[in-house]
Order: sequence, then C-alpha cells, then structure tokens
Amino acid sequence: MKYSDLAGDAGRHGLVLRGGFTPRREDSVPAVRIGVPAKTLVLLGNAGSSMWQSFADSPEFADGAEDPLNRWSERIGNALASRWDGKALFPFGGPPYHPFIRWARKAEGLKESALGMLIHPEYGLWHAYRFAVALPVDVAGIGVDPTVRHACDHCRDRPCLQVCPVGAFDGTRYDVESCFRYLEANPGSPCRKACRARNACPEGTDFRYETDHAAFHMEKFYRTLSRRGVTDPRI
Repeated sequence: MKYSDLAGDAGRHGLVLRGGFTPRREDSVPAVRIGVPAKTLVLLGNAGSSMWQSFADSPEFADGAEDPLNRWSERIGNALASRWDGKALFPFGGPPYHPFIRWARKAEGLKESALGMLIHPEYGLWHAYRFAVALPVDVAGIGVDPTVRHACDHCRDRPCLQVCPVGAFDGTRYDVESCFRYLEANPGSPCRKACRARNACPEGTDFRYETDHAAFHMEKFYRTLSRRGVTDPRI
C-alpha cells in the first residue's frame, strides 16, 4: 500500500492525508479488529477549505439534523476505511476520546501556536483533522519531515495576540468565557463570522477558510457554548 494511493482516494472527497506513523503501545491506537493490530495510523483532514464543497453538497449538510460535519466525516471515514481494509477512528463520540492532538503532533511533527491550535508550516492555522484510519499493513512513503519549520518560533510581533477585542489570548491560555460573552453581546461583530485572532496570523494566508466555511465553524462554536455553558470542563 502506498501513501500516494491513499492520498488520491482521500482527495476525491476534498480531504488531505495529514501524515501517519507506525503505532507503539503508548500511542493508544486500537486494533483494526480482533487479533489484527494496527501497523500504520494515517490521519485525514482538510487543508484550508479543501473539503468544504464536498461537505456543502452532502445530504448531511442539507438534512437539518445535528452535527452534520461529524456525520459526514463518519460516512466518508468508514467508507475509506472499508476500502483500505482498516478501521476508522474519530475525534468525537466519546468519552473516552482518542488522543488526536498527540497523534497529530506525531504524524506531522507540529507544535502548538500562540493561540493553542497546532500550526502547520504551510497551512498555518487553517487546517483540521476529521478522522484517522488504522491499517493492518505498512504504508510506503509515510514519515515526518525532520526539517519542519515551526512558524511561531520565528514570529516576533505575534499579531494574533493583539487583535482580540477582549484579549482572550495571552499566549498561554484561552479565556473562552470572555470570548463567548463578547460574541453573545455583539451578534453583528465580524468575530461571529471568523476569529480575528486566527485571521491575524501571517502564516498560511492562502489557506484561510472560505467565508461560509469559517462562519459555519463559528456558529457551531457559539451554539455549543450556549448549550453547554462556558464553564463546562469539556470545552
């Protein structure tokens, strides 16, 4: 099995292969099935709005039911896993939850940005992981680039920390309550369409989410906080 072949399959859905690795016990990667351990874990997601049109044209997007993006991800993830004789794993559906951030850091050698999100040397902050697939075989061409550049290490001005209207980011923590209260009190703010701090990052600007894509996530974020309450420890 070749990494390039998997990438071609994923690309038909607007998805991008986001690296992978040979699992060790401490990685907590489940078996593909009983008696068949995972020999490779690959992560899949979007770079910029690569998957937006595929999702926007989907039945999940149009049916009005809850969690359309997660349901789309499940359908596509399970279909690809079946095609590859693997097992799809998702960052939602818990607890317990799979350690996706740890997997992502290992798969692509990424670090956290000043905003707390993982920053990619090409995509900047404009990327996400939708699911992973555990495979029963080795995959040729997989591996982490040892020369990966970590953008925040070389950013002196850190504009992302300067533009939030309530100073919700200080480089070490995210004040989600202040962010939510501002969004609640200012429904006409540009922040309801796209995070100003995220937009201020100078990395990966060519991959900034399309307007509808960014607004979809911000609305989901706001509605989630509204339902759960901003002090919920799961947020």
